[in-house]
Amino acid sequence: MNNSGKVLELIDLVLTGKITTFSSLKEAIVKSGIKVSKSEIDMMFNLIKRLYWGAFCDLNFDEYTELWKTLVVPDQKYPSLYGDLKKSIILSNLYISLLDIHGYTAFCQKTRRNINSLHRLDRFVENTIKVTAKRYGVIAKRDRGDEVILIGSDPVDVINSTFDVINLFSKKISLVDVEQGEDPFLPPFEISGGIVGGYSTMPLIVSEKGDLQGILINLAARLQSRANSISPNKTKVVVDQNTYHKFVSSNKPKTNFVKNIKFLFNGEIEFKGGKLKVYEIYYGESESYKDFISQHIKNLVEKISQGDWQFGILSTLCDLGAITSNSMPRFSKTIELYHDGELKLVEINNDYLSDAFIGIKYAVVNSRDFYTATTKMKLLMEVLDMVEGFDQVVKDYCKAIFKEYVKVFYEYDKILAQIIGEDYSDFLSQSEAEIFFGFHSYKDAYNRILERINSDPKLLQKRKVALNKAFSNIRSQISFSMYVGKK
Repeated sequence: MNNSGKVLELIDLVLTGKITTFSSLKEAIVKSGIKVSKSEIDMMFNLIKRLYWGAFCDLNFDEYTELWKTLVVPDQKYPSLYGDLKKSIILSNLYISLLDIHGYTAFCQKTRRNINSLHRLDRFVENTIKVTAKRYGVIAKRDRGDEVILIGSDPVDVINSTFDVINLFSKKISLVDVEQGEDPFLPPFEISGGIVGGYSTMPLIVSEKGDLQGILINLAARLQSRANSISPNKTKVVVDQNTYHKFVSSNKPKTNFVKNIKFLFNGEIEFKGGKLKVYEIYYGESESYKDFISQHIKNLVEKISQGDWQFGILSTLCDLGAITSNSMPRFSKTIELYHDGELKLVEINNDYLSDAFIGIKYAVVNSRDFYTATTKMKLLMEVLDMVEGFDQVVKDYCKAIFKEYVKVFYEYDKILAQIIGEDYSDFLSQSEAEIFFGFHSYKDAYNRILERINSDPKLLQKRKVALNKAFSNIRSQISFSMYVGKK
């Protein structure tokens, strides 16, 4: 067999998966005794990278020097030209940014009949993002259409490239290869992102087919999901504590945009298998209020870590809620609220929320009025659920903390009833005592009567009349939609 035939044999071994590394390619070349040119070696090495390096198929020494040194076991003779990709990477200088493009699916659905538009978006995402990230020595890989993974060896490089990509998508994108009559622009897109890295014990694994797996990818996905929950409609990026500390302590050049970003400590989030301290990145006038709440969140996290549940946590939470309400952009919204036995229209604004938080704090700290505090907290949680613009991190703290206080207040009610029952004559009249101690039995009896009314066949027609009237009265208020995913 001539030399060309043997080269083709080697190529076939690469294509069929019998040769998947450069070191095994070298071994096969030596064993076959053939002479191969540099261009033939380059061609076979690039084929190995394309088939088996996955996200790192474009990796080379000249354009991604630091990543090459981090991720590749170099060839001894030609260390800057050839090498083998490490398949299990556990390094403290590896950072991953996972980005999710909002509106991508909706755009594809809207333009599904226009194949050219879909191809243009596909090319833009595939090519332009790679070029953008490459300027910082960062590898970009597109995954599952609307997901992009950026991988770098330095947090500044990864954050620089992340916000270059975000800013690229934040405006209308002019296209050059547009046919007559077609829209010459792609629409702006919002992006949610999670950035994680700097761990010496968490592996990034490259499978035999080049897929990325491992804890680092999972953590980045968790943070991206958290960013999306914080801001479902607008761009938001969340980073882990490692990335934050390495970024702020680095002297590496930052882009003009990145120089102006700020970090808000969100505390510790839990997920299956562990916990992670996280920071959200914010910028722009609409988020400037976060300058005022940063210290309050830190104070709250400290109170939680100290277990100061009796008064400290609730008091600090109310301070955080009040300062958030007063400093965030002004808003006013009329909502439907079922309160005091009837459905009411209530105007909710910054002052309403601030007063609610202050009222809860006063009830607990000043008056020890736990009944009023519980009632006000329950109402406030219902209101916050209907105020989309309220800071989501603060809202999450409110919900999680209220859930714990409900347990305390229920237990408090039982114990207080026992204490009063021991000697009630000093502060309850006889009639009050009868109502107080008879409440639960009356409530149980009432529920039994209500259950019978709603199941008695003799009252079927009356229940139908009542239900028809109920639907008739509020039909105009009823609407339905089921939403899954990003907005």
